[in-house]
Amino acid sequence: VTAKMVDLGVYIVVAVIVGVMALVGCAVFIIKFQHPDDSLTAWLPKFIVLIGLFLTCCIVLLLPFDASLSQACSSDPTCTLGSGLAQTWYAAFIMVAIMAFGVVPLAYFWYETDEDDGMASRICSTICSTVVFMIVFLTFLFGLYYGIGYVDLPVEVVFPPGFNSSVTQTSYLKTWSTTKPPLPSWSDVTNSKIAPRVSATQTIQTSLVIYVLALLSFVGWFLLCMFAGMGLIAVPMDLIVAWINRPVPIDLKKFAEKKIELKKKCEELLNLGKEQRENFRKKKNRYKERRFTNKYKKFVLDLEDEVELVNLCYKKNEINPLVPWIQLIGGAFSAVLTFSWLLQILLQIFLKGKFAYLNVILASLTNVFPLFGIVTYGIFAFYILITVISGSIKFAGRFFLISMHPMKLNGTMMNSFLFNTGILLICSVSTMQLCTTAFAQFANNSAISQIFIVQIQYLRGFSYFYSMKVPIFYVILYIVALGFFLLSILKCLLCTKKQATDVNDAVAQLRKELRD
Repeated sequence: VTAKMVDLGVYIVVAVIVGVMALVGCAVFIIKFQHPDDSLTAWLPKFIVLIGLFLTCCIVLLLPFDASLSQACSSDPTCTLGSGLAQTWYAAFIMVAIMAFGVVPLAYFWYETDEDDGMASRICSTICSTVVFMIVFLTFLFGLYYGIGYVDLPVEVVFPPGFNSSVTQTSYLKTWSTTKPPLPSWSDVTNSKIAPRVSATQTIQTSLVIYVLALLSFVGWFLLCMFAGMGLIAVPMDLIVAWINRPVPIDLKKFAEKKIELKKKCEELLNLGKEQRENFRKKKNRYKERRFTNKYKKFVLDLEDEVELVNLCYKKNEINPLVPWIQLIGGAFSAVLTFSWLLQILLQIFLKGKFAYLNVILASLTNVFPLFGIVTYGIFAFYILITVISGSIKFAGRFFLISMHPMKLNGTMMNSFLFNTGILLICSVSTMQLCTTAFAQFANNSAISQIFIVQIQYLRGFSYFYSMKVPIFYVILYIVALGFFLLSILKCLLCTKKQATDVNDAVAQLRKELRD
C-alpha cells in the first residue's frame, strides 16, 4: 500500500511541476510576442489568453500522464484511478468548451469594438455579438443532442448452448427474462459451435458532456484538416524561404531608394483605403467589404514586413548571422516532422497499423527513459498545433474568408492572440483524437482512448466520419496537405499564376474585383 501511495505521490508532484512550467512558458510566450502598444494595457484579454494557452498545453500533456497511470493500474485490479482520469478529461473538455465558445469570443468581440465609441455602445455591441454566437452554438448543440444523441454500439450476443439463435434479439431478451437457463461454462462460451452468437447493435443515450466533446472534436477536425493540412507544408517551406531571403546589408543610397519606394506604396494603400471606405459607406455590401478588408490587411502586413526587412538590411550591426541558419535548421527539422506525421498516418490509419514506425520509436524511448518518450510525443503533438496556426494564416492570406491574425515576435496584437487561442482550444480536442489514434500503442489502455474509441466513434451522425473503415477526416487531411504542396511547388517552379509584386498591381487588382 505504501508503494502505491508513493507512486501516486510521484505522479502528483510531476503533474504540479509540469503544470507550473507550462504556465510560466505560456506567460513568457505572451510577453515575447505581444505588441508594444498592448504591453501595459488589455490585462483581462491577456489573462484569458494565458488561461486558454495553459489549458491547451494541459490537454496535450494529459495524454502521456493518462497512458502512464493507466498502464500502471492495469496490473492492479484494485486500482480505481481509471475513472478519476476519465472525469479529469471530462472536466478539461468542459473548460475547453466554455473558453472556446464563451469566454474567448466575449473578449474578442470586446477588443474588436471601436474605442471611439462610447463605453455603453461597446458593451452593448459585445454582449449582442456574444449572445448571438452562444444562441447559435447552443441551438446547434441541443438540437443535435436531443435529435440524434445516441450511441449505436456494435455488440456480439452470445446465446446459451443449444439455444435457437435464429430468433430475434427482442424475443431472446423476453425469453431470458421469464425463463433463465443455467449459465454455461467459459469453455462453452468461447466455442462458437456450442454457444452460437450473432452481431447486434445496442443503442444508448449518450451524456451531454460526451456530446459536447464529440461536437468539439467534429468542429476541430474540420479546422484541423484545413489548417494543419496547409500548415504541415507551410511551416518547413516558410522557414526555408526565410533562409533564402535572409537580410543582406545595403548602403545608404540603396536604403534611400527603398524608402522612397516604400513611401509611394504606403501612399497608394492609404488612398485606396480612404477611397473604398467612402464607397462602402454609400453602398453597403457586407461580403465585398469584408473580403476587401481582409485583402487590404494582408497587403498592409506585407508592407510592414518589407519595411522591417529594409531597416534591418541597412542597420548592419543588428543583423544576427545565426538567425537565418537557425531558420534553415528549423525548416529541415520541421520537414522531418511533417514527413513523419504523414507517414505515420499512412501506416497507422490507412494500412491499419501493419508497420508501427513512430509507435516503435516512442516505445523504445520510453523503455530507455520515460521522459524521452514523453518529450518526443510532446514535440509531435505541439507541432500539429503550430501547423494549425500557420495554416490558418495561410488560409486567410489566400482565400480572404477570414481575417489574418499572424503571430509575430514583439508585434502580435491582442485580438490575434484571442483568435489563435480560440482556434487552438477547439483543435486541441481533435489533436488529442489524432494522437490517440496515430500513437495507439503509446496511448494503449488510456482513459482518453476509451472515450474516443468506445463512445465518440459510434455516435449516431458522427460515426461515418470517425469510422476507421473509411477515415474521412484523414483522407481530407492528406488531400489538403498534398494539394497545398503541389500548388506551392508549381507556384515556385512554373509561376503559373502571376502574383501582385507591388502595391500598384495590388491596388489595380482590388479595384477590379470591387467593380466586378
